[in-house]
Amino acid sequence: MRFLNTHVDNLTMAEAVEEAKRLVRKGGKSYVVTPNVDHIVKIEHDHLFREIYEGADLILTDGKPLIWISKLLGTPIKEKISGSDYFPEVCKMAAKEGMSIFLLGAAEGVAQKAAVNLMKKYRHLRIAGVYSPSYTFENDAEEISDIIHKINKAKPDILCIGLGTPKQEKFYYKYKDLLHVPLTLHIGATIDFEAGVVKRAPRWISYAGMEWLYRLLKEPRRLYRRYLLDDLEIFPIFWKYRKRMNFVMPESCNILGVDIAVTNMKSVCYYLTKNLERIRGEYVCVSNVHTTVMAYNDASYREVQNNAVIAVPDGKPLSLICRLRGYKAAQRVAGPDLMPEILRISEKEGYSHYFYGSTETTLGFLEKNLRLRYPKLKIAGVYSPPFRKMTKEEDEQIVDMINAAKPDFVWVGLGAPKQERWMYEHRGKINAVMLGVGAAFDFHAGTSKRAPKWMQEFYLEWLYRLIQDPKRLLKRYMFSNAQFIWLILTGH
Repeated sequence: MRFLNTHVDNLTMAEAVEEAKRLVRKGGKSYVVTPNVDHIVKIEHDHLFREIYEGADLILTDGKPLIWISKLLGTPIKEKISGSDYFPEVCKMAAKEGMSIFLLGAAEGVAQKAAVNLMKKYRHLRIAGVYSPSYTFENDAEEISDIIHKINKAKPDILCIGLGTPKQEKFYYKYKDLLHVPLTLHIGATIDFEAGVVKRAPRWISYAGMEWLYRLLKEPRRLYRRYLLDDLEIFPIFWKYRKRMNFVMPESCNILGVDIAVTNMKSVCYYLTKNLERIRGEYVCVSNVHTTVMAYNDASYREVQNNAVIAVPDGKPLSLICRLRGYKAAQRVAGPDLMPEILRISEKEGYSHYFYGSTETTLGFLEKNLRLRYPKLKIAGVYSPPFRKMTKEEDEQIVDMINAAKPDFVWVGLGAPKQERWMYEHRGKINAVMLGVGAAFDFHAGTSKRAPKWMQEFYLEWLYRLIQDPKRLLKRYMFSNAQFIWLILTGH
């Protein structure tokens, strides 16, 4: 579920441990992060750290303050799952399932001591290896190479990195393609706790949400700035993102890293119109196979997709995969179908619309056709932007022009990925809900013909478009479709 400036998996501890087992058995290279207040503040300013979080396979909520915030926002998170609580539960599971772990982090000899204690606590736990790097190892290419070699040679099922945030996450993310480990946990000071060299706060203090105060009193010099200055930014962050959380989000199915809404046409229309005032300034992605593969290959575009207030399954394959994964109610919500549904509702409710993108000729035909089909529709304006990159001053003028027209919905027809990136960059600047609908402008303008219904039903709309425009679309469909099928079949 969306939470403040990131996402979290709303699971119980038992569910989270079961998910760890599934990720190990699946193979691949999965990783787990555990956001706390400090992490949320870092995500707000550190683009790379945000990217790391967007790419995580499992995001578990560490910190009672975040649990409290989730309740205030009306979307309660089931359970606090800190790295220090999650790690021993994963060790217990690993011992039972015959999985091995590798400990990376802590001071010299501490990881070894933690390993001994863990093997005493969990009788059948296999420790594949331990390594305590030097304090500035990230600047030593030789030591980094040695660490990667040691881990790969040990062949652990689970790598546990305790280097502190954001050092541990950034190290893993930079070298993850070189590491051959099915699952990686980022566990901070947990190795020190397990070794017994650092005492953790008593259970009652942790339960009361005061573990941060316990740590501050133990290490005031190192932690006062984090807890008493930097982390106070959680309050303006809460205020900034409160609108996003103040309504029920549709359930989502993660496909190749993109959170695709499990929904249908009626639900999407209800969701957008009922929450219109709450989601002004946000945007909607209409996702298909091509955009999903692009997001899988490009972390920055994946961030764009996952920061949409909702990403609906435009392509039939996406809704099919949702259903195959147990979401029986999932249906396709195509951009060219969504537009007329919202326009029909708007005639009755009085919502106004702005159309941004395409050519002046297409916009002319589009406006003419819409006024004929929906005589009571309020069209606030249309604009065809120049193909080139606009200057900052030009962009500000366009934003002012759109906002002056006071639309409720802005339809964006620039094609993917340009339209999604444009909406992401203008989130919070445009005082309307933005929807990226690609070729829908051409279809409703009559400048392009859409595939017959039977081709849409048999997953052949891509073929119809390819026949219409082979020069532009051949490479896209050949590579995107093939990669998508391969990734899905191999369990990604």
